Amino acid sequence: MVRIFASLFFATAVAQVGLGIISPILPLYARTFNATGLEIGLVFAAFSVSRALLGPFLGRLSDRVGRKPLILGGLAVYAAVSVLYAVASSLWQLGLFRLIQGIASVMVTPIAQAYVGDLTPPGSEGKVLNAFYASQFVGMAIGPVLGGGIGEAWSYDASFLVMGALTVVSFFLVAVTVPTDETAKARRTPRVRRIEPLREVIRHDAVKAMSVYFATRGFWRQAFSTFYPLYAAAAFGASEAQIGIVLSVYTFAEGLLQIPFGYLADRFPRVRLVVIGSIFAPLFLLAFPYVGSVWGASLLTVGMGGFSALGRAPLVAIRTRLGRDHGMGTLAGVQGSAFAVGQMLGPLGSGSVVDAFGLASVFPFGTLVGCAGTGLVIVWIRRWAKKDPEAAGVRRERHT
Repeated sequence: MVRIFASLFFATAVAQVGLGIISPILPLYARTFNATGLEIGLVFAAFSVSRALLGPFLGRLSDRVGRKPLILGGLAVYAAVSVLYAVASSLWQLGLFRLIQGIASVMVTPIAQAYVGDLTPPGSEGKVLNAFYASQFVGMAIGPVLGGGIGEAWSYDASFLVMGALTVVSFFLVAVTVPTDETAKARRTPRVRRIEPLREVIRHDAVKAMSVYFATRGFWRQAFSTFYPLYAAAAFGASEAQIGIVLSVYTFAEGLLQIPFGYLADRFPRVRLVVIGSIFAPLFLLAFPYVGSVWGASLLTVGMGGFSALGRAPLVAIRTRLGRDHGMGTLAGVQGSAFAVGQMLGPLGSGSVVDAFGLASVFPFGTLVGCAGTGLVIVWIRRWAKKDPEAAGVRRERHT
């Protein structure tokens, strides 16, 4: 089992390195097609359209037919679309390839999460699943530094081709070292027929809280990733490599803190951790217009990433626990879909705000969206905690 965990962790980390490579250069690459702020938002949103639409359904499919075939298929598409980025000749092609990459993404990350969830023993959801998240974030953190450096030293096309090569490595690693899972066989038993319909799953208070948290977080995070490179380049002449450092520090902070916060989620009241992280993470955005250096911005991203990890860690543990009853792939797909909806709407809404009020307006707008989502999260997560205090960790509070 340890070997399976290690293989999945490493393979998804390498895949995320490839994905993160394009983060600091894609907005600048889109600018070469004379794209407006809204058009850049549309290119970024295309990635999330397919994730939002297909996440729950592909997750549910993996609950019935198995995880590994979908993971391998997604990695193969990832590798192909990397080459397509390099040969794009128009903005609409760039958007189309981004849409295809979103399909590949929803076949890899949430399905791998479900595979890990299948193998996680009860009581260790926070520790194990957040260690898995840490591997993803470390990979994503390495990617922007690598992509920014490659883009500055050679070309944008070279960054795309390196992304493809790394994804090919991930494909063969999963194919060789990860065994075919038992999901399909297990789901043919009568137990699968007791899994609730999807419409019932999404009415669950904890699922609604999780969905709002990830949707609003996806909104302001993707808005930041889309427009901070343009803001930093215009405000204080940041280079591609410097922008990559800021984006990487943010993700490193999330990844490294995900592990200790995962332990906290198994030992302390989960609802309280969700509320604290959800409240404070988006507030850091307000300070970015007043920071004119890459190092100052990096300090802000450490705080922003740290509180994001604090809020996400208990929600991932809650999702894994609920997944044993409602389908591990289904819940992972719902989470991924919610995050993708935010990622889709974030660049669109923020792009319109940027065109109307300037680049600096993206930061307070992101904070506003994050705080509005926090209010809904608090309502639904507390209502669920009253119904199921043990799953929420409320009962632990009396002994700590």
